[in-house]
Amino acid sequence: MGMVLGKITVEEPAFSVLFKRSLSSPQTSYEIRRYGQRYAIEAEYDSSSSTTRSPFMTLAGYIGVTKAPENEANEAIAMTAPVAMEQTTEKNKKLMRFILPSKYDEMSKIPKPNNADKVIVKEIAPAVGAVHQFNGSFTDSHCHEKIRALALQLSIDGVDLPKGEDGAVVLGKVKYEWWGFNPPFTLPFLRRNEVWIELSEEQVDKLVAEKKDEQS
Repeated sequence: MGMVLGKITVEEPAFSVLFKRSLSSPQTSYEIRRYGQRYAIEAEYDSSSSTTRSPFMTLAGYIGVTKAPENEANEAIAMTAPVAMEQTTEKNKKLMRFILPSKYDEMSKIPKPNNADKVIVKEIAPAVGAVHQFNGSFTDSHCHEKIRALALQLSIDGVDLPKGEDGAVVLGKVKYEWWGFNPPFTLPFLRRNEVWIELSEEQVDKLVAEKKDEQS
């Protein structure tokens, strides 16, 4: 019942909040977070094909959800949140990613996938970025609407993001992800979804300094 009502009981990757931008419209509020090094498993798929299924069960199989773990150590691994989605540089190709529990803090501790052609173990470098949290559906269209809104607000706030001739932010030149924290059967209005736009240290330092000056 807790999962239906949006309660999150699994581990999340640790982060620190560097700055909170609270605006009159919650649709564009965001916070700046710093994440440390993490390890993950991921799988790529073609989202344009009606015959290509989401790789969720492929990744879930690696950690041992509903069946024996599909890794060389036969080791069950706890599910974490969020499930991360990322658009690749190749059109219509997406990545789905599970962050591994924090105890897997070295590549040598992570069992190799049985199906290494489909499941990739990846080290994720430390990063800083802007995060907007929202509820509702976790569809690609809804999440991209939120990503565009966050990019626009960051641009308004003085963050230099790549723009096209029309002045709009070019998302294809921005590193972004969308994160889902709840199972699909969670009531939509109780869901926790987030979108992330990665920024440079210089962009964050400038943004935080300027906004703190405005508030002082």
